Amino acid sequence: MEFLCEDLPQHGLILVPPASPDYESLLADIQARVSLSTEGAPPIPERFRPRISEQDRSTSAILLNKSPKAIAAMQVVWQFETATGRSYSHSRGMLSAQNLLLPFGRQDASWAKIFGYWQTILPGSKRYLSESGMIGDNTDVRPPAADEKWRGGVVMGGGRGGGTFSDPVKQITLVLDGVFFLDGEFVGPDSGKLFERTVADAGAHLTVAKIAQDAHNNGLTPTEILGEIEKVTGPATEFPALDLVRNPDATPEEFRQAALKQIASQLTRSRQFPQGSNDERTVYMVMAWAQTVLPQFRKG
Repeated sequence: MEFLCEDLPQHGLILVPPASPDYESLLADIQARVSLSTEGAPPIPERFRPRISEQDRSTSAILLNKSPKAIAAMQVVWQFETATGRSYSHSRGMLSAQNLLLPFGRQDASWAKIFGYWQTILPGSKRYLSESGMIGDNTDVRPPAADEKWRGGVVMGGGRGGGTFSDPVKQITLVLDGVFFLDGEFVGPDSGKLFERTVADAGAHLTVAKIAQDAHNNGLTPTEILGEIEKVTGPATEFPALDLVRNPDATPEEFRQAALKQIASQLTRSRQFPQGSNDERTVYMVMAWAQTVLPQFRKG
């Protein structure tokens, strides 16, 4: 079985495969850091911790961020080609755009500092990438500052998608499909349309915020305002996020509609928490989205 890597060296993003003479030493450094208990690190439940396993080793790689910018979101794809010519892929989001690029509802500057350390890949840092997940943190560059130490709840792992066939695999290619830097610049082939999904998500939030603000200025009650919003978002659906994951060929408008559905579900939960009758609180939350400072999203 042949294993290939498609990285983005022109943007300082390098994938080091197992066949490289540098792989072992880089992996050993990551493994050593995983075993250490860093003060201020976010707690991850044991069952959600990615593993460095021999099963994943042959299709893993070490990502080196040699760019001058921090990575804030990333999508990688494993492309499989079987001996009979069939193909399939596994796609995985290693960092979420919601953490720093779409900080709606997180206006606290202290959280930006914390997420900016624990939810990014700083310049000069490295990560182990496998189908089981991403391992590593920015302690290989520097320890967290006092205001970067984690506070709050636990951190969960992400999922992966794709299908499999029973045919023997002839070739596997690991692709850096999409990378967002912290300043909003995007690079990569983007077969999963991470850029379009992120821009659509931002636009949907700002649209809903404007509806709330305008309705509030016109004297509507919180319940009436949420009714106006629902005219645009539609009613909440049970699994709105699946629209974003399962339709990578969607148009920008379809991504926007999927983001609006997700917002509808979020607002329904907000109105019901903790004991219902939270329309006023929900409206003020939505209006605050209009003040969110977003990066300038652009393709590099």
